[in-house]
Amino acid sequence: MTDVIVVGGGPSGLAAAHRLTRSGLAVRLLESSGRIGGKMSTTRRDGYVIDDGAFFIPSSYRTLRALAAEIGMADELVPGRFVLSTARDGVVHDLDGTRLVRSIIGTGLLSVRGKAELAKLLPELARARVATYDRMPTAGRYDTQSLNDWARAHLSAELQEYLTDATMRGIFATSGDTASRVDFLAIITLFAGAGLLGFRDGMASFPERLSRGFECVANADVHEVEEGPDGVTVSWTDANRLDHIDSAAGCVVATPAEVTAKIVVAMNDWRRDFLMRVRNGHVMVVNIGLGARPPQETTYIQVPRSSHPFLTGILFDHHKAPGRAPANKGLLTLALLDSWSEDHRDDHDDEISATVLAAVDDVVPGLAAHAEFTRVTRWRQEFNTVGCYRDLGRFRASCRSDHRVQLAGDSQCMQNIEYATTTGLRAADRLLATGLFPAPRSG
Repeated sequence: MTDVIVVGGGPSGLAAAHRLTRSGLAVRLLESSGRIGGKMSTTRRDGYVIDDGAFFIPSSYRTLRALAAEIGMADELVPGRFVLSTARDGVVHDLDGTRLVRSIIGTGLLSVRGKAELAKLLPELARARVATYDRMPTAGRYDTQSLNDWARAHLSAELQEYLTDATMRGIFATSGDTASRVDFLAIITLFAGAGLLGFRDGMASFPERLSRGFECVANADVHEVEEGPDGVTVSWTDANRLDHIDSAAGCVVATPAEVTAKIVVAMNDWRRDFLMRVRNGHVMVVNIGLGARPPQETTYIQVPRSSHPFLTGILFDHHKAPGRAPANKGLLTLALLDSWSEDHRDDHDDEISATVLAAVDDVVPGLAAHAEFTRVTRWRQEFNTVGCYRDLGRFRASCRSDHRVQLAGDSQCMQNIEYATTTGLRAADRLLATGLFPAPRSG
């Protein structure tokens, strides 16, 4: 007998399923793709350990770190070098990622005038304190315009180009023209003063361990989640195109916003509209295996628009965590602008690889000369549109009155694996608090 069905096998759904299983409930998780983990995916090739989706685990990801410790993986999170760099006029300027403010003041990235104007950002540092998961609805008061519209009104062109927009491009592979000002505040909160961590055996090792103890069904295409007075029914189709209707006492839906809006039957128009406002974009990343380890000491190079139109970041994976590349070899992961990925998502991998290798040489000449292989990965990434944070408090309040069907996922905060994990745990806790399962069983 299944007590709870969890729809969605990314970090949010897995966290919910784990919490419910630890509370003694029988859980079945349904995942639409061929594997669990969502953006936490890893591929091994010729001695390389390649993270396909999510790049970073800042030490500020406390919820994820606590969950890793709970499942016995605290020692699997290992520190890496955190040198955050930005390209300008053919020069890569290195910053100590754990002391960003001090490093920016001392860097040659900005002119003397640009550094003096950094004082204009001090109020943003104060406002960033409300851009945490629990206080994000309060940060919604600043969600009235895009990051670049705000920056054009308050900052010099230099700070716009090499600080605010470059950060948004580098961290989220999107433009400050479409991102909210609140996104930038949240980035400050998550990365300022943080160290950089990586799972020793790759990102996928975490969801693989987290999924132990409950049933996971891959290639499960869920059509409807309907709540009734006595339980929940979930209609889905398996990999063999066979239809199923499963019943359970409760359900957690941890899918992309537009999917949630389509499959949850009992949802009012306002909530459905809110979810449909979250943009579901296309992102491509390209991995490059290098036959020789490059001399650069950086971990991640942010690439501003003036340095390249669509290459937004270059991650030196061999600095992120030990064992990412064979001895004396290197591994790069390249982030590409979401709008470019959208336009070129149907291009052949060889064409994309050739274009991206040329882009790398534009930013760091000679870096791509030692390429042994390239690998292109496509995935979907949600982006909050301007106004989503402003309405987030109302949306979360509506979730507190849900009963048998609880919602989780990226749409309930900023899109990253820390907050996704948090939404899954919170949804599980709300379901447990309904009284549907009055006598927890030891699991």
